[in-house]
Amino acid sequence: MMKNMNNPTWKTGGMALMLFCTLLTSCSNEELLGEKNPVEDCNTICFGLANYAEPITKSSIDASGSTFTANQFVLRSDQSADTLCLRAVISDGINSSPSTTQQPLTRGVPVTGISDFYDKFHVLAYWKSDNTLMNTFFMNEDASSNAQNVWQTDRIYYWPGSNHTLQFYAWAPIDVQGFVSPSTPQSMDCTYTVPAVASEQKDILVASTSEISGNNNAAVPLQFEHVCTQIRFVVGSEMQPGTIQSVTLKSVAGSGTYSMSNNTWTLNAAVTDFTQQLNLRTTGSEVDGTDITTTEGTFMMLPQTFASDSPAQVEVVFINENQETRTLTACIAGSQWPMGKTVTYKLSISPEYELKFVSEPEYQDAHYVIYPITIKASRLCDGNFTLKSSNPAICKLRDRLIGPEVQGYWPKETAAQGDFARTESITSSTESSEVTYYAFLTENITEVDRDVTLELQYNGKTITTLTIRQKCPNWMTDGSMGWEYIEEDGEKPFGFAWTRKVTYKSNNGLAGLLISLLRLFGVIQSNPAVSFSGLINVTCTIDYSKVQALSNVFSDTDGLANTKGFSANSASDLSSLENTLGYLCTISSETGDNINSTDFAALVCIKKNACDVEKQEQGTQVVYLPQFTDADIKWYLPARNQFTEGVGLEGQYWSSTAIDNNQNAYSWQGAYQSTPRMENHKVRAVRIKE
Repeated sequence: MMKNMNNPTWKTGGMALMLFCTLLTSCSNEELLGEKNPVEDCNTICFGLANYAEPITKSSIDASGSTFTANQFVLRSDQSADTLCLRAVISDGINSSPSTTQQPLTRGVPVTGISDFYDKFHVLAYWKSDNTLMNTFFMNEDASSNAQNVWQTDRIYYWPGSNHTLQFYAWAPIDVQGFVSPSTPQSMDCTYTVPAVASEQKDILVASTSEISGNNNAAVPLQFEHVCTQIRFVVGSEMQPGTIQSVTLKSVAGSGTYSMSNNTWTLNAAVTDFTQQLNLRTTGSEVDGTDITTTEGTFMMLPQTFASDSPAQVEVVFINENQETRTLTACIAGSQWPMGKTVTYKLSISPEYELKFVSEPEYQDAHYVIYPITIKASRLCDGNFTLKSSNPAICKLRDRLIGPEVQGYWPKETAAQGDFARTESITSSTESSEVTYYAFLTENITEVDRDVTLELQYNGKTITTLTIRQKCPNWMTDGSMGWEYIEEDGEKPFGFAWTRKVTYKSNNGLAGLLISLLRLFGVIQSNPAVSFSGLINVTCTIDYSKVQALSNVFSDTDGLANTKGFSANSASDLSSLENTLGYLCTISSETGDNINSTDFAALVCIKKNACDVEKQEQGTQVVYLPQFTDADIKWYLPARNQFTEGVGLEGQYWSSTAIDNNQNAYSWQGAYQSTPRMENHKVRAVRIKE
């Protein structure tokens, strides 16, 4: 019997069934069902899911052709050296765990194929009559399936006729917490607030059609698409034993409006955090890709793009084997969570990296200082560390010492064509048990101590600091002169009563040629204690017993003038000459009692000043010779009458005042006294206040 389509019950009653083919696909719409409809055409409306063998989303997280690395980050703890490398991989579609082949449909489980589709979906039918939008939905029902996989609503609807059109929107599941569907046909927008608990976050699927004629009388395929982004956590390339206590997505958008008409999200400005408590024990032997978050605990988040200044972070709380709890965070600004795709964060928790200062913070003196800074850097995770000075105006850095720096000289940065230039920071990827850098402090001639902070940074973040306090001079009460505080040089001889004789032979012809050129151009000064033979194979003998007698170093009150006299005396040049010969030559003979003849009291004080450097090159051979002018010498060895009890001196100290007998000089210990020049005593430098 023909049913009467003019009967008003056509919207709410009837018996026949008609199938909607509901297609579940990824965002890319690449994998559609076949063209054949599973049910013959008919004139009533009902629903069903085709049960094809192949999954209708891409489900392998490890499919090499469908994944790509989106971003790589380094997480670190603010409290310790635990490091966690974070690599973001984006996959097509919403994916289940690759280790899961069959899974019950529980809360929070992603839908990856027809076999695990939700048991119900909701459908809205927007209705136009004579091209006019009706004020009520034609259909606003849940659909569920029977044993024959036929999906139907409690009410049965007929196609309304050719002067009507219907547009269908469907979504699943029907019980999404925080999901609000349109209440009137004037809107096609849904609002959604993501539940705080991961197991309550559903894989929301939405399908839509274009406008369909009311006399269609045929099956209408609905193509469901994932409208959220799945966020998973798996083990990366390295994992240390311990417990992953929790993972958190911090400062991300958690609510917004979804437009069913154009398949887009508009996110609210407010951000929130989403945490999973895992308490997952790790052994350190996990295979790359092993799940950290469970399938039921998959984060289903709103798709979003994080601006470059976004506060969004991934946070991992990790307890190491020492039962130390570390909170590791990484900013994910500049990355993206695409709609309908899976973002997998691969976590590599390496054994605790080490990045620390081995050097202990020590007081440094007021004069020019080269301070070695030892750093321990190991097990860094794909990153660089940086040593940085907080105040480069008074402290700069070098990664090595060359030439006269090795002998304790403090070259000016402009010396030797800039070979001694220094930097504000040093960045290195070196991983070593220990590595040493050098802080160059300018003199502090103020009336207060000053601090310089050195920072150790790892991939741009400060991990630890070391503060160097540089003393000001111990100024005398009359303000005329200041003393250095620290005796860091050990006891030295006054010198100029040496018996040592040493002979050097050039290592090769190139070294011998360079020595000859240095002599030719006057860089190596003539000296009665020095004799040379040969031009290519050079032999040089230094006889310290022939050092010329001291002159102009006999003042009782002007230690600065005395020290400049030492600088002008040819014996001071012997220190530089021996250093040069030691680089270019080999010692062939050595006699005498005074082996250490290159380090004497006045020279110790001279080295506390900044100097120029003469640079000479011959092929691959380079020689640096320090040079001082009178204007360079600010720190000096005090004269015998410049000592005072008021500066707290304890012990016996050399003055700069020599005795004109080539055997003795004046030292001070509560009072000045004649002392044999080759005895070892303390050295303390002073400076005139400017």
